[in-house]
Amino acid sequence: MRIPFGFMLLLVGLAAPMTAQERGQPADTLKAEIERLKARLDSLERVLERLTRGGSDTTPVANELAALRDAARRAAGDPAARADTAAGQESRTRNLQLLNPEISVTGDFVGSFAAPAGTENERRAIPREFEFSFQSALDPYTRTKIFVTREEELDIAGTTADGTAAEEEHGGFEIEEGYLYWVGLPGALGLKAGKFRQDIGLYNRWHTHALFEVDRPLAAVAFLGEDGLIQTGLSLASPTLALGPATQTLAVEVTQATNETLFADGNDLSLLGRFQSFWDVGGGSYVQLGASAVWGENDEILLDSRVLGTDLAFRWVPRGRARFRELLIKSEWYVARQEIDGVVETGHGGYGQVNYRSGPRWVLGVRADYVDGYGSGPSIVQVVPSVSWWQSEWVRIRLQYNLVKPRGLEASHTALLQVVWAMGPHKHETY
Repeated sequence: MRIPFGFMLLLVGLAAPMTAQERGQPADTLKAEIERLKARLDSLERVLERLTRGGSDTTPVANELAALRDAARRAAGDPAARADTAAGQESRTRNLQLLNPEISVTGDFVGSFAAPAGTENERRAIPREFEFSFQSALDPYTRTKIFVTREEELDIAGTTADGTAAEEEHGGFEIEEGYLYWVGLPGALGLKAGKFRQDIGLYNRWHTHALFEVDRPLAAVAFLGEDGLIQTGLSLASPTLALGPATQTLAVEVTQATNETLFADGNDLSLLGRFQSFWDVGGGSYVQLGASAVWGENDEILLDSRVLGTDLAFRWVPRGRARFRELLIKSEWYVARQEIDGVVETGHGGYGQVNYRSGPRWVLGVRADYVDGYGSGPSIVQVVPSVSWWQSEWVRIRLQYNLVKPRGLEASHTALLQVVWAMGPHKHETY
C-alpha cells in the first residue's frame, strides 16, 4: 500500500512538536526545582547573616546551606558535584576501616646452652613468646589495649634450686592484659579497668620482649612471680604534681588477689600504692625515685602477704643525640613478708643494672642480682652481661650470659641467644 507523501509530512510535523514538548517537560521541571532551591538558599543566607550578627550558633544553618548548594549543583548537572558525591561515598567506605583495631605482632625466640652445677649440659631452642596486640580508640573518652600471648618456659641454670623461680604453667593462648582507660578526665586523673600489669617497680609493667635482658631480675621473680604482678581490677593515677624542683605522681590500684606467688591464687582483694618523683637535673640528665607497696590476703589458707619496694633510675642522653648515646643506671630493692596460718617467712633482694647505647644499633649492658627468698634456701647472686644489636627497627638480636652462684654451692652457667621481631603500628612497644 502506498502512503501519500503529504500524509507523511503531516505525521512528521505533528511528531516534532510532541517530541520537543516531551523533552521540554523535564527541563521545565528541573528549572522549577532549581528556582525552588535558589529561593531556599537565599532565605537561609539571610537567616545565617542575622545569626552571625547576633553571635548565635550558626552551625545547623551553615550545614543546611552547604547541603542545599551541593543539591543545586547536582540538579544543574555540575560534574564536579557528582564527582564530590562519588568521592564522599568512597571516603565513607574507607572510613569504615577506621573502626578496626590497630594490630601488632611480636615474636620472641630464645636458644640456650646451660651448664648446671653437678648435672649434664643442656641445649634448648624455644619460641618463647608470641604476642598479639590489639589497640583502639573506642570513643573520644576511652581507649583499649588487649595483649594475647602464647609463652613457653625459659630455664636459667641454677635459679630453681630453692624455688626462687616458681614453676608456672604455660601453653596455649591467654590474655596477658586486657583493659580500657579513660582520657580527659576532670583533674587530669588517669583511670584504668580490666586485667593489667600493675605499677610496682621499674619493670613490672614492661612486656618480657621489651626488657633490657632476656630474663627478669631474680628478686622480681621470687616475690612477684615469673610473669610479674598481673591482676584484674581498677587503677587510679593522680595528675602530675610539681612540688619544688621535682614532679610527682601517685597511683592506687585495687585488684583481685589472684597472683600465685603472692596470694596463692586466691580471690580476696589486693591493694597497691606507688609514689614516684622525677627530677630534670640538667645537661640531658634525669633522676627518678619511686616507692611501692602491695598487700593482700587469701582467707582460705589464712595467708597475709606484703611487699615493699624502692627503685632509683638515672638517665643521661646528650641533647640531639638520643639515637647515638644513652646511659641508663637502674636499681630496685624488695622486702617481702608472708604469713600462712601463723607462720611468718620473710625475704629480700634486688638488682643493679647499667645499659649503655654506643651507637644507633648497639646496646651494652650488665645486671647484678641478689635474692634471699622465702624459706631456708641459700641466698643467690647472679651476674648478667649482655649485648644487643638492632638489625633494624623490626628486628633485635641479643647475646647474654648468666652466672648464677647460690651461697655455699657451685656456680651454674647459661648462654642465651635471643631474636625478637615485630610488625604493626606498635612494634616493640614497652607496655
